[in-house]
Amino acid sequence: MCGITKSSWAVWGLAAGALLVASAAAAQVAPGADAAGAVAKPAAAAKPTAAKPAAAAKPAPADASAPAKAKPKKATTPAKVEVVVTNKRTVALTALLLSPPGSADSSKVAGPLAAGKKTVIHISPGKDCLFDVRGLYADGTSTAADSVELCKDKAINLVD
Repeated sequence: MCGITKSSWAVWGLAAGALLVASAAAAQVAPGADAAGAVAKPAAAAKPTAAKPAAAAKPAPADASAPAKAKPKKATTPAKVEVVVTNKRTVALTALLLSPPGSADSSKVAGPLAAGKKTVIHISPGKDCLFDVRGLYADGTSTAADSVELCKDKAINLVD
């Protein structure tokens, strides 16, 4: 036999177990401690932390794989539009008439307006803000412009 008896194995086993316990204790040294376990500075008392409850998960939408569709913005027309009317003619304006495009039903919105003068009118636009514009002058002449977008242009310039 090799000279090791059962009692020798038992001693070796106890010694090995003691070494394992000692190495495990050395591994659990306090923070800031050296290998022998000595702490250089006293550790500050740690504040107890309360466990925060987990946030409730929001349920997924029915069709989570579909991207959200952006709603198209509706073009809004203002309640009243301010339009500057300028008479650049050499003759006075007697009446300025507005009507919906293609309609014979017109309304007088300005006049009289002297030559070289300007005025401001306030109109209530329709759904597309288009108007047929007619100008009647003191010398009996007239001018016309069809489908003028007054909400965009905001000006009527009467010229010779």
